[in-house]
Amino acid sequence: MVISEVPRPMTLSPTYELEIGPSPQSIEDYAVSTETQFHQLLDANPSEQHIQNFLEQNPALVPGARTPGSPSGHSPLHNALITQPRLPGLRSKLPDFMWIGFHSLAWFPTLIEIERPDKQIFRSDGVPRTEFTQARNQLAQWRAWFSQPTNVLTFIREYGVPEDVARHRSMKLHMILIYGRRYEFEGDSVKSNQRSALVTGADEELMSFDRLRVDKDLRDAITIRCNGSGDYRAVAVPPTFTLGPTFADRLAHIRGLGDAIRQANIEAERVEFLHRRLEYWRRWNANRGVGIINGADCE
Repeated sequence: MVISEVPRPMTLSPTYELEIGPSPQSIEDYAVSTETQFHQLLDANPSEQHIQNFLEQNPALVPGARTPGSPSGHSPLHNALITQPRLPGLRSKLPDFMWIGFHSLAWFPTLIEIERPDKQIFRSDGVPRTEFTQARNQLAQWRAWFSQPTNVLTFIREYGVPEDVARHRSMKLHMILIYGRRYEFEGDSVKSNQRSALVTGADEELMSFDRLRVDKDLRDAITIRCNGSGDYRAVAVPPTFTLGPTFADRLAHIRGLGDAIRQANIEAERVEFLHRRLEYWRRWNANRGVGIINGADCE
């Protein structure tokens, strides 16, 4: 009787080597300091541009990175917030921000509109103000743009949505309007009920600036601007940013990351470390081959 030997499974090892360098700011410390600074900014009645700039520098504050409803564990495209995304041919105001989220069945362009924080939703007689109605209409215009199949195809090309995602998962639009402060309706049940009835579409969401919190799962999220055809340029990098195998593939699509790191609020020694290691991770991504990746590995 011949007993055949059962082949043993091949053991794969990582194909990368980590290097110990100066530590990034912890996400816990970052969340506390950033949320404090953000609320101080809100209380100073800033312009919309000041809010835009602050959120560009702190993408983990911007909602919508995860899929709506039951948030998935998938990171958004390139784990990056896209600032002022173009919708080619659209004549109305551009969205202020966009995430492109995923789960196993669908992908979500999540468009975010912000307004000046001191704007109120209601007039003294309880009727929505004209400014709010105009902001609300922005969402309707975006919905109309995405309702055209040719525009969706243009969007896929413009933002480099991966072919396997675009081909095998359905596209579902998600829109978030960030408008006003909580004090306008807090403790007023009539206004609260009226407010909840203002944005009722399945693809839209209304929230106040006071709801914005740092998403600690977005420690490595950065802000980028699209140049078209899936090509991006880095705009901002937070002090919690790390390098490693998990998001190394975005280095093939995003230019100017080294410049953004040098301009970030990061200690000089860590800036030099990250700048030097960028080239290592670019080379590794281009030649990674077969090997396991530990999602916790970073430097």
